Amino acid sequence: MRPNSRSWASFSKAPAGPAWPTLFLVVTNSMTGLLFFDTNLLIYAMDPRDPTRRAASMALIGQARTLRRLVVSPQILNECYRVLVHRLRLADAPSAARYLSAFHGACTAPLDVDTHRSAIELEARHGLSWWDSLAVASALQARCDHFVSEDLNDGQAIEALTVVNPFTWNARARLALI
Repeated sequence: MRPNSRSWASFSKAPAGPAWPTLFLVVTNSMTGLLFFDTNLLIYAMDPRDPTRRAASMALIGQARTLRRLVVSPQILNECYRVLVHRLRLADAPSAARYLSAFHGACTAPLDVDTHRSAIELEARHGLSWWDSLAVASALQARCDHFVSEDLNDGQAIEALTVVNPFTWNARARLALI
């Protein structure tokens, strides 16, 4: 099943609206921290099998992008591509590439030798899986405040990051996306 163009295109530009919300967003942006989005959110935004999670993921991604607070790493984009195209087959390669290109501007978290070293320490210190350790290390290097994922424990503190499960009733408020 292929995603329709609205799925990925809705993330490629900010929604139109009156002038005052734009001014508000600029002021709010400087007062709130960066949000690192885990792979599962990007996948749910394309997965028609769970309309509730899809809608919630799309809304959170859209709001974080509009506020310029969305951060991902190359690892997240690579994992998402693999799952969308090869594992779940929700998109063909060109559609997945188009969808993920909307996140290129938010791909500001590093994935380098320092990330690797940090991930080894995080894995040992916090008992995380290797891939979660790598994503968390990237988020920390990008100076994110929150790690948005349902894969880790909601509210868990990992160094300077707080994990937020995006599907909890108060996630938007905790992420300052309301």
